Amino acid sequence: MKPDDPLAAFRRLCVRRGIALGGLASGRQDDFRTVLAAATLALAEGDAYDERAVNERLHAWLAGPGAMLDVDHVELRRWLVDTRLLERDGFGRRYVRAVPPPAEFAPVLQGLAGCDLALFAQEAREAEQRAREERRSAWQAQRAPQPTADDERWMDEAIALARAAAARGEVPVGAVVVRDGAVVGRGGNAPIAANDPTAHAEIAAMREAAAALANYRLAGCSLYVTLEPCAMCAGAMLHARIARVVYGAADPKTGAAGSVIDLFADERLNHHAVVLRGVRSRECGALLSDFFAARRA
Repeated sequence: MKPDDPLAAFRRLCVRRGIALGGLASGRQDDFRTVLAAATLALAEGDAYDERAVNERLHAWLAGPGAMLDVDHVELRRWLVDTRLLERDGFGRRYVRAVPPPAEFAPVLQGLAGCDLALFAQEAREAEQRAREERRSAWQAQRAPQPTADDERWMDEAIALARAAAARGEVPVGAVVVRDGAVVGRGGNAPIAANDPTAHAEIAAMREAAAALANYRLAGCSLYVTLEPCAMCAGAMLHARIARVVYGAADPKTGAAGSVIDLFADERLNHHAVVLRGVRSRECGALLSDFFAARRA
């Protein structure tokens, strides 16, 4: 479409929100005429309407094609009357579209006529929403942290701890805490042996790291774990001020780093960690599936 095509102008306007007619009237006259011409087409040419019928037509138009406007049907009706697009008798009991329309509106009305403006506006808004989502996804992909060779290395250590847990009959989950290129805490799952529901691999690794650093705050530390943290472990990481969390396999049942909830991204909390997902996910997932398959057998 050409830039001055009324349909192109209407498409551009209908994806906006909160447009005040007064602002358009004192500014972009082309846009002002486009919006009022589109509203006029809600009334059939040659038909006469009482005030109630006009209000119903304009109210419906504002709920659909005209949803970009921040006006009500009464204000819109007044604008149509003031611009001479809509004629009324002295008592406001009879309204008709002006024929011929005011000269400045005639080309716009002609350009918009014959189009289903409700469908046109819906399609334009849906296309704009899709474009927004694509831009957001692209932006998030750019921001998403990428795994490094060190991430693979430290996850290997966590996998070794998970294998050791499996050998003890525990669910195979392992974790390490790393600071300044060195492991400061290690842990493997041990709830069964310890009779302790809090004895998850991440908790054990953080306890060892806190003892090694003589500080319950683990600022600047990265935690590597073979399985997505649960809410308990994620909460402990936030309390410890862990800076970075790297996990292998996702946990669709209890994962608190994006699978079920995402505590690390909750804006209401006072600490947030960078989360890197899916490092060595196949190996980490295979440990779990093999373990439970053996238990079922």
